[in-house]
Amino acid sequence: MEKKYNIKEAIKEASLALSNLENPQKEARLLLCHFLQKDNTYLLLHENELVDDKYFELVKQRSCEIPLEYITKNVSFYGENFFIDFDCLIPRPETELLIDEVLRLNLPKNPKIAEIGIGSGIISIILSKLLNAKIIATDINPKAIQIAKKNILDFDAKDIIVKNTPYLDGINEKFDIIVSNPPYIKNSFKIDKNLTYEPRDALFGGEVGDEILKNIVDLAIIRKPKYLICEIGYDQKAPLREYFIKKGLNNFYFYKDLAKMDRGFVIECN
Repeated sequence: MEKKYNIKEAIKEASLALSNLENPQKEARLLLCHFLQKDNTYLLLHENELVDDKYFELVKQRSCEIPLEYITKNVSFYGENFFIDFDCLIPRPETELLIDEVLRLNLPKNPKIAEIGIGSGIISIILSKLLNAKIIATDINPKAIQIAKKNILDFDAKDIIVKNTPYLDGINEKFDIIVSNPPYIKNSFKIDKNLTYEPRDALFGGEVGDEILKNIVDLAIIRKPKYLICEIGYDQKAPLREYFIKKGLNNFYFYKDLAKMDRGFVIECN
């Protein structure tokens, strides 16, 4: 007969199973909160409550370094909670800085925004909410688009149109700003195990890594939005700066993340 664990014992047992992770007890508690749909206070006040064995199925997944967000189907971004699944890149906290930079720009009321690579929809949804913006967003991954549409529906973000197309192909509208957090890791880079669960086409940007970024810059030169803002890799500032100058772009700046690493750029295109 299998042993039945109460909450206190289950956390202890799960922590042992998750010892390969940085903070096993915290991970065990987060998984149990998700499993029981309760908060940590509940766990503390009900330590003798029995836990269903299915909880340890989640623990086993996490012990294999499957990202917590994929297990819980939930990710927090800019103070909101979004649905997430394996077909989308998990939003990173540093991408919130892209939102901050957009909010600092001199944009018109109800701006027209294009997002290249909508992924789970988090950037477009937050910008729609904060700026009352009209947004057209694209992605080449139809499965990601389905996740984005679910989040758009959940947030009742009616002013976001999503299209399954690369870049802005087939879209002729004029935009105040183009935003993108594109793939920018070079193809040969060896990623950590947890990243191998994320969609490859959302991570890798080419042999050098900045090819897609440069294509977006070229597109912005043709489409002439007022601004282009993109997230970049920490080591891509120098080659991108050289590329901007080569292309005759002079009004630009780079911004850093909280670790003081280069994280993105803003170009004033006209």
